Amino acid sequence: MSGVITDLTPYLDTEIAPLFEKLPVVDYATVTDWEAARAIRRVEPQEDSETVAINNVYVPGYPEGEEHSPLARTYTSKSGPSENTLLWIHGGGFIGGHINDNDVICMNFVDTVGCNVVAASYRLAPEHKYPAAPNDCYAALCWIGSGPEVLGGKPKRIAVAGGSAGGCLAAVMALMARDLEGPKLCQQILVFPVLDDRLETHSSQVIDDPRTWSRTKSLFSWQAYLGNDDVEVSPYAAPARATDLTGLPAASIFVEEMDLLRDEAVEFATRLTRSNVRTGLTVYPGTHHGHTGLAPKSRVSLQTGRDILAAIENAFAVTA
Repeated sequence: MSGVITDLTPYLDTEIAPLFEKLPVVDYATVTDWEAARAIRRVEPQEDSETVAINNVYVPGYPEGEEHSPLARTYTSKSGPSENTLLWIHGGGFIGGHINDNDVICMNFVDTVGCNVVAASYRLAPEHKYPAAPNDCYAALCWIGSGPEVLGGKPKRIAVAGGSAGGCLAAVMALMARDLEGPKLCQQILVFPVLDDRLETHSSQVIDDPRTWSRTKSLFSWQAYLGNDDVEVSPYAAPARATDLTGLPAASIFVEEMDLLRDEAVEFATRLTRSNVRTGLTVYPGTHHGHTGLAPKSRVSLQTGRDILAAIENAFAVTA
């Protein structure tokens, strides 16, 4: 396709471009040992801080009778648990990432917003294909709804959030909770979300720098996650395929301008609005997929962080 952008550097914010230019190209197709590859990038877990207590809990699997009991990691204020709980789902393209990756972020949510946070662990592709990941995340959501003692009992409000593939799974949680009459959600917060396996949008075809989330990486991750079976893809795998978005919780969606995922998130936000779902959409100019991780001190990354915190605060500020 003409107009394909394989070098994003000229399009990026001036604080981000010099760092982005030095990024290496990572080829997923060359990985032969996924456990070893993940271990290289694994983040050491944080311990309790002066203000936040961290606990690991194995929760009952979903569906009922599932032998696998996924791990959930809870973050609560040492002054006492909150009546509000955020389910946070890490990213990693369905093939990477770890429950410890966002410890610092989750602890900051507790300190800043005052809510409980539960980070969901889920089985990864290609070893574990769909529906292992959404089932594990939904198990964590149902556990939250059951009112565990570590969270102070049944929460008044539950929100779900995640980044990248975690944003996909957060959107899936909203669909599953609605369709399966699960815990009532007050908000879905989708941060640079993966939503559509079809990769037919304009941005998914023209933004293709191999140093970031590229079309090649995206195609690889979807195939690893969904497998090779020629079957219709469920909305619980790719939320953009959902034909009915009515009755979903309010949404806050954050999008990077020079991300191949941009247009599918914008289209999803538009469809939510048309379905009478209250939806906020923020696009960050001059950013690529994962800009907050590469340049966390840049002005645009700091603004992104403030906006995500504000979305969580607003979700729990609703009194109805």
